Amino acid sequence: MASTVLNRKSSVETSPCPYCDGETSVKLPGDYEPVYAFCGHCGKKFIVERMAEGFRALTREDAPCSSNPEWRAIEMGAGDEE
Repeated sequence: MASTVLNRKSSVETSPCPYCDGETSVKLPGDYEPVYAFCGHCGKKFIVERMAEGFRALTREDAPCSSNPEWRAIEMGAGDEE
């Protein structure tokens, strides 16, 4: 029996910056992993992540651990434990 895997391709979307509301182009990965984006207006770094429908932009301060790319690696067990 063959299984089908749906791979979402990366895409470039326009998002309002959560800091200044300026429209910013962001590159979303093909998976649901959150990524950092930089606002072209205010220059601040923010987080963008895909949702089941669409995507959301979050400030670094307001994002939960699972939505912050740096903290996510730690929370998901990227470290080597024995």
